[in-house]
This record gives sequence, structure tokens and C-alpha cells, in this order.
Amino acid sequence: MVLLSLILTGNCSPLAAQKTSAEGERVSKLGPELVSLHKEYASFLAEREGGTFRSADPLVLVIDDCVAIDAVAAGKVNVLKKDLESLGMQQAVAYGRIVSGQLPISAIPAIAALPSLNFAKAALALPQSLPAPFAFGWPMALVLLPFLVV
Repeated sequence: MVLLSLILTGNCSPLAAQKTSAEGERVSKLGPELVSLHKEYASFLAEREGGTFRSADPLVLVIDDCVAIDAVAAGKVNVLKKDLESLGMQQAVAYGRIVSGQLPISAIPAIAALPSLNFAKAALALPQSLPAPFAFGWPMALVLLPFLVV
């Protein structure tokens, strides 16, 4: 138990492994790119020198202070879609258990608290000029990469 606690938390106390915070549980619903995007956006607003916000991550699609996301429903997808639209999501589309759309960056912390949300991540923007195997996604491309090198 102590070894597991040390590995998971970096703390030798057995109680440290048993503690969970509501904040940690909520943040675990968000992809790391959304968490860092919100921090970056909050910093931009605090310094507000004018201009348009641009993310340092070129793969995160930001349009007019909104981020394109894919959110997985914990239950009924229509409940999640309505919850996200109430937080300002635009162009919301549901397919299966996933809701995609443009969410205001300022609403990122609020979606983490939604009971209808299982997980959310930024919809990543990939250049259309990638070689064909990369169209399958990075895991498949990495598998095929040795066969593509001549």
C-alpha cells in the first residue's frame, strides 16, 4: 500500500493515496490541452494588450475565443448536448455518445463540473497535406511508418 501510494502520489503516507479532491476529479474529465488552453487564455485576458487570442498549440483549433471540442457523454447524449449549449457551445452536433462543437474558452472549467460529461478533449486540427497513412491517425501512422521509409 505504501509503495503504491509512493508511486501514485509521490508521498509515503498511506492516507495520501486515499485522498481525492473534487478539483482533481473534475480536471480529469478534461484533456490536458484544454486545461493548458484555459490557463493560457486566462493569462491573455489578464495582460489584455488587445489583439486576437492565439493558442501556442498549433493543433488546437481556436475561432473567435472558442475552441473546437469533442465531448463524450456519461449518459444520454442529448442531455450533454443541452448542457454544453447552455454554456455557450455553438454548432453542437451529436453522434453516438459524442458531442462536437465550438465552446467558449471561458466555459472550460464549467464543463468539467457537468455530471453529464464523461470526458472532453480539443478537436485537433491536422493539416490536410499529410501523407495518406497519417490520415488514419497517429497510432496507425506510427505502425506504418517503418514501411513508408524508403
